[in-house]
Amino acid sequence: MPAEPPVRPDLPAQLPAQSLPALGSAHLSVLLGVAEAGSFSEAALRLGLAQSTVSHTVRAAETALGVQIFERGRHGAWPTAAGARVLDHARHAADALRAMMAPAPALSGTLRVVSCRSVIRQFVTPALNAFQRLYPEIVVVVRDTSGEHDEIEALVLAGDSDLGLGRLPMRPELDTRELLADEYLIIASVHAPPIRTWDDFHRAAYIVCEEDCAPFIAAHVARHSHPPTPAVRLRDPQVALGRVAEGHGFTVLTGLVFVPLPPNLRAYSLPTPLWRPIGSVTRRGQQDVSPLIAAFQNAVLSPGALRAAAGRQAHLVRFGGEAR
Repeated sequence: MPAEPPVRPDLPAQLPAQSLPALGSAHLSVLLGVAEAGSFSEAALRLGLAQSTVSHTVRAAETALGVQIFERGRHGAWPTAAGARVLDHARHAADALRAMMAPAPALSGTLRVVSCRSVIRQFVTPALNAFQRLYPEIVVVVRDTSGEHDEIEALVLAGDSDLGLGRLPMRPELDTRELLADEYLIIASVHAPPIRTWDDFHRAAYIVCEEDCAPFIAAHVARHSHPPTPAVRLRDPQVALGRVAEGHGFTVLTGLVFVPLPPNLRAYSLPTPLWRPIGSVTRRGQQDVSPLIAAFQNAVLSPGALRAAAGRQAHLVRFGGEAR
């Protein structure tokens, strides 16, 4: 009979990853089978293996671990002191393997998303059908807002929305991740003189869209020139574009708001370019712990998903950390 491996009083508390013993599920099944049956022959019968295979597998495990797991005798096999500890770990390892094989529990619940309209139109709506096929038990309730900052910030802070998609930065008590950015562009009639300088900007009739990006644009203009003097203030971008098409002035909108641009209009950068960073917004810590938010982030808001949704409009957008 081959010599038994030397008995060590116990196993080391930790092994470095490169020193892990070469044991697999077959070893676990045989070790636990022998412990339960109380003999190599009975374990072989129950497992449907040859007794020699059971003996070889036990010896291989003992050699890999450097401990004697079972005492052998005429009346069967029983664990040594060190073997009892090995078997306890083997049971936990077998449970872990079974857990790995079990299907993940289906995610279910309601995810409340608030977003500015342009992001809903260009990115959320095109991805919702595919998301629902992936997660049929998640109900996504989308709420739009004419604003892209203040209202989204308030709804997420108050707990009325789980996830916001809006212009960054937000208040420091919120968690944010930048997803993309699009540029604020001058929209003018193809027949109007081009606005190349800030003096040109102030001489032309500025039609302001009174969403909450208007103060953001005004602050940018004031930083590089002086505060703008709007000729007209409107709330609806489509009405503003209609006025511009009729030759009554120009407006400033982001690329995602005005596409597709009517053929009688053109778009170009401000004299000093301005970009709108759009990010996901959650209450502190929620973005990392909510499985519903994580699922939506991965399926709808990943860089690949955003690029795919942008389609022909991708040239108007810079994704993630791309330089501006």
